[in-house]
Amino acid sequence: MFKTPILLLTFKRPFETEKVLSQILSIKPQTLYIFQDGKKINFKKKDIDQYNKTSKLIKKYQHYKCIKYQKFKKNIGQRFLAKKVLDIVFKKEKEIIFLEDDTLPKKSFFKFCSLMLKKYRKNRDVYHISGCNLYDGTINKRINDKSFLFSKYPQFWGWATWKKKWNKFYEAEISDWDENKKKFLNLFQVNKDERRFFKFYVENNSKGKHIGWDIPWIYKLILNKKLTVISARNLIKNIGFKSDPTGKGAKKFRNLKSFNLNFPLKAESLIIPNTIYDNFLYKSFYHRKNIAIRLKNKIIRILKN
Repeated sequence: MFKTPILLLTFKRPFETEKVLSQILSIKPQTLYIFQDGKKINFKKKDIDQYNKTSKLIKKYQHYKCIKYQKFKKNIGQRFLAKKVLDIVFKKEKEIIFLEDDTLPKKSFFKFCSLMLKKYRKNRDVYHISGCNLYDGTINKRINDKSFLFSKYPQFWGWATWKKKWNKFYEAEISDWDENKKKFLNLFQVNKDERRFFKFYVENNSKGKHIGWDIPWIYKLILNKKLTVISARNLIKNIGFKSDPTGKGAKKFRNLKSFNLNFPLKAESLIIPNTIYDNFLYKSFYHRKNIAIRLKNKIIRILKN
């Protein structure tokens, strides 16, 4: 029996939910929390059907004693959903492995997260664990011969964290943005496009204009120089882009290859960000061109179409 508690967040993807749920149940978890956000007011008939199918699917599995299922009556929405579900879970648990209905893990993902939760529980620098390695999943190439590396960027396709660390920093509203804005942006002196990216998303999130719950956590970890430990092999495949996409992730990450990780793990000796990996993420995603370049690129795309 797998003892580390697992959380599955779902909504209206019945097909994908069943695939992820089946994979979780295959490792015989002791505790599995399943949360389904409430229906949106503007749901169309197709949305309602998919939502109801997802609810019925989960109920089909409720004979498993490990499952603790909660469906919210009202739609909480992306901005506050992560805080809501983790507030509930962390009343009983000290750590959690977090999956969403579009993140299909390899079986070794669970063991990796469990080992890392134990290894870095008391470490003051590591606050986040990710089974998603976009570098490995995209080009199928190892950065080094270690089993994991460290990054300044927390990633959310299959991740884990601790109650104390999450509660210490996470705040959906980012109410301290005006106070820490200068300090935070000064961390990006070299890459101006990266500075522009975070200024845009963090500032919009603080004003309620951006609905992603991930930005507040990324902001706080980078601000406080906390790290993410990442598997050397990509253990997660996103399976939600075709049927019901909710994000605008880089297209190169939509067909990730996933692999199992070998044990025992070969540890990285230095707990510092891996520059190769972080530069790859910066160039692939965490950058925002100035407005003139963005307008030029938009015009080019329109002309091509």
